[in-house]
Amino acid sequence: MGLATIDWVIVGGYVLFALAVGIFFARRAGKGIEEYFLSGRSLPWWLAGTSMVATSFAADTPLAVTELVRKHGIAGNWFWWTYAVGGMLSALLFARFWRRAGVMTDAEVTEIRYSGRGAAILRGFRGFYYSTVKNCLVMGFVILAMATLVSSIFPDVSKVMAVSVSCAIALSYAVLSGFWGVVVTDLVQFLLAMTGAGAAGFFAWREIGGRTGFLESIGPAEGEAFMRFFPAMGGDSFLPASAFLLYITFLWWCTDNADGGGIIIQRMAASKNDREALRATIWFNFAHYGLRTWPWVLVALASLVLYPDLADHKAAYPLTALAVLPSVWKGILVASLLAAFMSTIDTHLNWGASYLVNDIYRRFIHKSAGERRLILVSRISTVLLMVLGGLVALRYNTITGAWILTISLGAGAGLVYVLRWIWWRVNAWSELSAILASILANIVIRVWFPELVFPYSIPVIVGLSAAVWVPVTFLTSPVDEERLRAFCAKVRPVGFWGPFREKGEPNALSRWLFLWFIATMSLYFFLFGTGWLLFGQAGLGVLSIIVSMVGGWYLLRSLDEEGME
Repeated sequence: MGLATIDWVIVGGYVLFALAVGIFFARRAGKGIEEYFLSGRSLPWWLAGTSMVATSFAADTPLAVTELVRKHGIAGNWFWWTYAVGGMLSALLFARFWRRAGVMTDAEVTEIRYSGRGAAILRGFRGFYYSTVKNCLVMGFVILAMATLVSSIFPDVSKVMAVSVSCAIALSYAVLSGFWGVVVTDLVQFLLAMTGAGAAGFFAWREIGGRTGFLESIGPAEGEAFMRFFPAMGGDSFLPASAFLLYITFLWWCTDNADGGGIIIQRMAASKNDREALRATIWFNFAHYGLRTWPWVLVALASLVLYPDLADHKAAYPLTALAVLPSVWKGILVASLLAAFMSTIDTHLNWGASYLVNDIYRRFIHKSAGERRLILVSRISTVLLMVLGGLVALRYNTITGAWILTISLGAGAGLVYVLRWIWWRVNAWSELSAILASILANIVIRVWFPELVFPYSIPVIVGLSAAVWVPVTFLTSPVDEERLRAFCAKVRPVGFWGPFREKGEPNALSRWLFLWFIATMSLYFFLFGTGWLLFGQAGLGVLSIIVSMVGGWYLLRSLDEEGME
């Protein structure tokens, strides 16, 4: 499984490319914090969308998908497939709103949407909580995945050393280039990732003899159970039907990514205009769910044949891929995983630093700070966040377990994030109480009710959070009417805004919800159609792809008729 010289040349070539990008964009990124954090709000849809795709895939993603498939079969991917519903809601509703708001971070929107002391408190809390606690939790499992890959290639390297090396590589250009370096390397990373993952899937599936070989090795009954796209309702299934139902009814709307999520919002805000932001987010969802799923799944299924007794499920992906790939392809895979790691870590470093600078330092500490000082604080913040993320990584053992922790902490606040765009009555105290109640509910469950495991804990967390934020909303004062009118004029939201919307402006909520449904169905038909084609169900696969294409055509035609900016 070792790497040949040519493989090291490929990996080294990518590292040199990343460093060159950092040096090239250092001067441009240093012009001001809008350049450093948002690339001057000048990104076209294809670059912003591809950056979304690249940064949402790190070295942890294929490892976690492999864990899910080995434990729960292909249907286990509903753990993340369900987020496509919320992803398309973000695209069809919220992408335009975020870009029109003209914010640098999602925390900043609190003082555009809300008024008074509550808005300031909420902005400061979100800036600190999301930049440090949530951000470092995510960076922790991303770094853990890279350390696992390093350990698979070099078994004698300790976890501490693997984490340290991984962090040093990523930090080397993140400090210099800011967001420009992130999005440019994201474009290359996406191409590398698709090439490397596709090659791994092809060679792994060929190694075990495809579908026939898999079923012969695993056994027909068990093999078919592993290959189901949906869990068997009322029958034996690796993924319980009750867990599946909770995934599709709760996960996509109850978490703190319900209206986009911070790293996606950053790219919406960096787009040229609201049209580009919308198109970027649609492209992201199709590429993230529809294109990338199946190469990882093929490797995961092959690993069940090649490493059936492996206890460390997350290690099955690099072990299988490195075992089946020939030289050159092996180097491309390792380079793609390294690129994916660097892309995601650098995004979280840049994104986290944007909170500390924009929502903490400039808002509360030094309001008149000049651009040079802000850039210096940005780079110092980036280094500090990298250290914190590395320390968190040393505490993790499983990647899916880390995913569950971050999802659970945000469960309960998602509905408020959605409602703040479509209902005027939500205020800053609604949002703050929802976040705090969600955190407290997680602590209570983990300490006193550890038997209430994920995903069955999610409805409880959502219910406890709602029991707090709903009465808080009606017991506290509404947002100032002048602020609501200014928000409506700037963002042009849809929904229940009553007298605050400008006269003559249509309320197109039902129209956009219909387009959301079309977009979501088109995406799922594309996802499953591709899978059915891969597994030999040509008729069903072709029909699904045709339905997806018709839906996509209708969606694009409808968007062209909207006449957005």
